[in-house]
Amino acid sequence: MKQPHGSKLRAACRAAALLLLVSRVADAHAIHTTVTQLTVDGRGLTVMIRAFADDLSSSVATHAGRPAPSDHSVTEADAQRYVRAQFVIGTGDRRLVALESCGVRRAEDMYWLCFRAPLPHGLSGAAIRNQMLTELHADQINIVQVDDRGARQTLLFRKGSAPATVRAGS
Repeated sequence: MKQPHGSKLRAACRAAALLLLVSRVADAHAIHTTVTQLTVDGRGLTVMIRAFADDLSSSVATHAGRPAPSDHSVTEADAQRYVRAQFVIGTGDRRLVALESCGVRRAEDMYWLCFRAPLPHGLSGAAIRNQMLTELHADQINIVQVDDRGARQTLLFRKGSAPATVRAGS
């Protein structure tokens, strides 16, 4: 049976509204993670952190005492302060590794944060703590992949996780 023109229009409008709703839900990510790569080579330690822009901007703004911007932007200085408070590396002799920023880059809905540090003896025995974004999401998981001159290890952090120690020759 043929539908009258008005019925087809209403059905098309309902379908369009449903697609719009689904696309908005799809835009909000349901997974709460950061991925951090720690690489030690002849030049020292490089830290690359990948985080969702909306989550990072909310946490960075809260840490800085400001409301979160609607465009999910962060200043490099605020992002550096936040990371240094939430992502900590202590060497085997209990000294903190001083992370120097090598840039903050946004790629659509992601931020890439780069840090470097001289680390002549590598990460073996270092204690790492990553509590980034755990103040925002109870189910936050922070993955840290360590590559210390070819020795590899993956560490996982959740809200309240104790620091993890990098194994020798991982």
